[in-house]
Amino acid sequence: MNAIGVASLVVLAVVSVLWTVLLVAVLLELRRASWRLQEFIRTLELDLRPVIQEAREGIRTAAKAAQGVADGTARLRGALAAVEEAGENLRATTGVIRAVFGSRLIPVAGVLAGVRAGVKTLWKRYGRRREPS
Repeated sequence: MNAIGVASLVVLAVVSVLWTVLLVAVLLELRRASWRLQEFIRTLELDLRPVIQEAREGIRTAAKAAQGVADGTARLRGALAAVEEAGENLRATTGVIRAVFGSRLIPVAGVLAGVRAGVKTLWKRYGRRREPS
């Protein structure tokens, strides 16, 4: 064999050994990285499972609360409609009473209220005068 052939074989052998050493080092680092990744995933699974369950419970609670608000809003709308209807009835009744009795009864009621207030005032003054000092 000639010198160039031997030198080429030696270079190829050295390169193969270097590649083998580098590949072993890379494989060991990949193995460590995959072990760390597995530990990280395991930790996430253990820590996130309760958080996910709490989040699900929170979402269920929020959905129940939203449903309760929707039901309450429907009841409130019904109650407000009933109050509005009662107000309209009261307004109509007041209108009828004013139409029938308003022109006669209101002035008479005003005069009676004035007379009553005047009588109360006079009675109080009369009562003060009669008290012995």
